[in-house]
Amino acid sequence: MHIISKRPFIEAAKVYPNQRAALMDLYRVLRVSRFASPDEMRKVFASLDNFKYKDKWWVLNVAGNNLRVIAFIQFVQNRIYVKHILSHAEYDKLCKQYRRGVL
Repeated sequence: MHIISKRPFIEAAKVYPNQRAALMDLYRVLRVSRFASPDEMRKVFASLDNFKYKDKWWVLNVAGNNLRVIAFIQFVQNRIYVKHILSHAEYDKLCKQYRRGVL
C-alpha cells in the first residue's frame, strides 16, 4: 500500500519506545502489501476493525493490543493515511471525543 507518511510511525516509536519494533514491522508489512478490500486485509491483520465514528477509517491492534493505529484506508486506490497511533487507554478517550462530536 502507499503509506502517505512514515512520520506517525516514527513519532509513535518515540512515544512508545518499547513498541518500536512492532510499529516498524507494521509499517514494512503495509508498505509492501496490496489489499483490494477489508476482507483481504483481515487475512493478514485479523484485528482490523471499522472505526465506527468516521467513514473509511479503520483500526489495527499493534504490539499485542498495546497500541491502536487508526487510519483512513482507500482500498481501491491502495492508499493508507495514518490518523492516530495511541495506547488502548488513549484510544478509549479519543472514541469518547468522536462520540460526543468534539472531533
